[in-house]
Amino acid sequence: MRIVIATGRQAHYSLPANAFARRGHEVCLYTATPRGRMRNFDAGVRSRWIPAPVAIFSGLTHWKTPLLLDELDSTLFDRWAAAALKDCDLLLGASTSSLATGTAAQRAGGVFVLDRACPDIRVQQQMMIEEARKVGGIFRPNSPWFIERQVEEYERADVILTPSDYSRRSYPEHLRRKTVLAPLYGRSRVAPRSAKPADSPFVLGVVGGHPLRKGYLYLLQAWKELALPHAQLRVRSSDAIFRYPVLKRLLSELTNVELVGYVPDISEFYAACDAFILPSVDDGFGMALFEALANGVPSIATRHCGAAELLTPEQDFLLIEPFSVEQIKQSIQRLYASNELRERLTKHGSAAIQSLEAGGLPAPYEAGIDHLLQTLRRVSIAIE
Repeated sequence: MRIVIATGRQAHYSLPANAFARRGHEVCLYTATPRGRMRNFDAGVRSRWIPAPVAIFSGLTHWKTPLLLDELDSTLFDRWAAAALKDCDLLLGASTSSLATGTAAQRAGGVFVLDRACPDIRVQQQMMIEEARKVGGIFRPNSPWFIERQVEEYERADVILTPSDYSRRSYPEHLRRKTVLAPLYGRSRVAPRSAKPADSPFVLGVVGGHPLRKGYLYLLQAWKELALPHAQLRVRSSDAIFRYPVLKRLLSELTNVELVGYVPDISEFYAACDAFILPSVDDGFGMALFEALANGVPSIATRHCGAAELLTPEQDFLLIEPFSVEQIKQSIQRLYASNELRERLTKHGSAAIQSLEAGGLPAPYEAGIDHLLQTLRRVSIAIE
């Protein structure tokens, strides 16, 4: 097949591009990322540059652009990619920027696969509005026209590719029936772990840039109530956490919490942790969980973390409900109090991550691509 992958940013798209290429398909990436900056793509994957001025500016300057500009940028990228589209049997398009491109592919007799890692935008944004209210902040939702555009993408697509059942469950039933799971598992960098001095504090780590989606409210409340002696919470996040008055107040009250900025090698962050937690209220996948486990860190995650679906609770990690301060407290206390539990989870968790690789390839994602191709055969027959 002639496959076009359309995405403003390269993100995780080396996974599908390389998977399709290994199966003998011709793959071309339509992207705003210059070829010289593309990473981890097989040599046989071609690329065509499509402008996305706002994304390029943001990437070069690290300046957070206004939401409306991001929306317009996605729309323009989509229209330019649609105008450039030729000879395409399958269009795999990134959510929010593929409506016109996917439609163009369908008109030419191709199939439109929408790639969306997150839940249904309507469900996700309503959840974020509620979370912002709890922390005394404001969540600025997408423009109504942009939300409608995303919903039209869902309806127009022949297949929706999603990384987790958590994301799939957010869709209405008629959309759920055309989803295919492809968990976004990729290799994790691992740093050597050395024995810590006996008098070292217990260090709990958490990684995540979006304070509302990552459930920091519930974690900080739990950490405050626990008041563990000789313990430290290390939060790898951005200054965005201070935009929310309740989170800012909690951080000011907790002297044993350290906010960590950019880390060049994230594996070094994990190497300093005795335990890890991902208290997400909304995480379509949550690669940080796999990174922690691969680095031998006993971990906790919520049911709203898609990566947790590939693991066995109580064997590979501790599973908790989202939004639950009490369950966060209980799970942290268990790891803090039991070296035996930490060692057991370390052993089984790291082994579980290793088992997800087959011949150096991400087995869950590869299986998802096979399922997608089988589904497309059925879709093509139905379209014809």
